Amino acid sequence: MRNLNLKLIVISALIAFLSGPAHALKCWTTEDGTRACGDSVPPKYAQQGYEKKNALGMTVKKQDAARSIEEVEADFQAERDAKLAAKEAEQQARLDKNLLDTFASEDDMLYARDGQIAHLESQIRLTENRNEKLQENLDKLISKAADLERGGKEPPESLLKDIENFDNQISANRKFIDRKRTEQRQIREKFDIDIERFRQLSENNL
Repeated sequence: MRNLNLKLIVISALIAFLSGPAHALKCWTTEDGTRACGDSVPPKYAQQGYEKKNALGMTVKKQDAARSIEEVEADFQAERDAKLAAKEAEQQARLDKNLLDTFASEDDMLYARDGQIAHLESQIRLTENRNEKLQENLDKLISKAADLERGGKEPPESLLKDIENFDNQISANRKFIDRKRTEQRQIREKFDIDIERFRQLSENNL
């Protein structure tokens, strides 16, 4: 029993001796492709990676080469792209659920689209009618001012102010009509996209 314990102690000491840091070598590859070993890696090779070997030549540690700035940036970009893709997928899933919860068929979507467009169209028609009346009044005021000038009189300031106000109202109404036309176009474009997506989701659920 005593001899067995002694052998175990000797073996343990030998292993520790052979693999201990005092006998460890670091091996690296030089610029001409040859293998070199030593107690420490020269600074100019330190970033390319090396292997740590014990006295028996066995590799006990492998230090990978330092990553380049390009590699780090590429990984960072890939991670950022993955997060963005996941966020977009999550957002699309919410939009899809809302689409299916809101509409039961394409006909429902067309009915909703046409209703929104018709509502805007009524606002446009009403504003156009107002502009026609404003334009009639403006034409009368301009004609009155012209008559005064032809008679050698200066149009009063109040008349000129009224002309300016009517002109501004007409201009503002035209801009309002343009905005509503733009809204109508945007509604059509959005529903075109939603209807196409609704078809895809419906086909996938078949």
